[in-house]
Amino acid sequence: MKKDLRMTTDDLGAVLAHTKNWIFDLDDTLYPPSEVIYAQMARRIRDYIMKTVGVDEQTASIIQKSYYKQYGATVHGLVLEHHIQPADFTDYVHQLDLSSLKPDPKLRAVLQALPGRRFVFTNGAYEHAERVLKRVGLDDLINGIFSIREANYIPKPALETYQKMMKAFNIDPAESMMFDDNQQNVLGAKRAGIKGVWISSNTSNNKYCLADCDDFCDYQTPDLVTFLSPYFGKAKQAS
Repeated sequence: MKKDLRMTTDDLGAVLAHTKNWIFDLDDTLYPPSEVIYAQMARRIRDYIMKTVGVDEQTASIIQKSYYKQYGATVHGLVLEHHIQPADFTDYVHQLDLSSLKPDPKLRAVLQALPGRRFVFTNGAYEHAERVLKRVGLDDLINGIFSIREANYIPKPALETYQKMMKAFNIDPAESMMFDDNQQNVLGAKRAGIKGVWISSNTSNNKYCLADCDDFCDYQTPDLVTFLSPYFGKAKQAS
């Protein structure tokens, strides 16, 4: 079930050594799950739905959860069902207080030690990704950001969005590994030919869980440092 635990060190080490493109989700992947950030974002999504769709808070909450489950991102459902301007939604929703986010020296060290290129692949706004990366001290390590805007507001796990991302960055999926806390997005990576690693610490983001890691991921880990630091030793020296 947890393939990273079943494989020998040599087996996983060989896979990692072959990896040239490291693709990271943003929220709850490049920083630990944050109730502070999540609560702000959920509140702003509900407020936006109440204003634009003209419903009460309870109905807005139902719409938010329903569209997230059905379409992969609430914004995609709002575009299809209510013809909103998606840029207006992302601009509004991502006006967040990020002061609770802090740099993680061990995470920085392990990402810095990775051979090849590092990308952020997010269903969030481009500007939000920039702000988060700067806040957690990783902005100078990332070679490119592919946001919901570059995906034409068609979110992960749509296969066409992975294909657009790979084309944009000239990525060979056979030489790539993707890390995401959302099980459906990890499955999307596998379907696109990318090795998929599930960051399993955020159970709240997987209310519609697939039964077993074998069903959707190549590897499972609680966080990036746990998975990568045994193979990229600079993280061991960080304090």
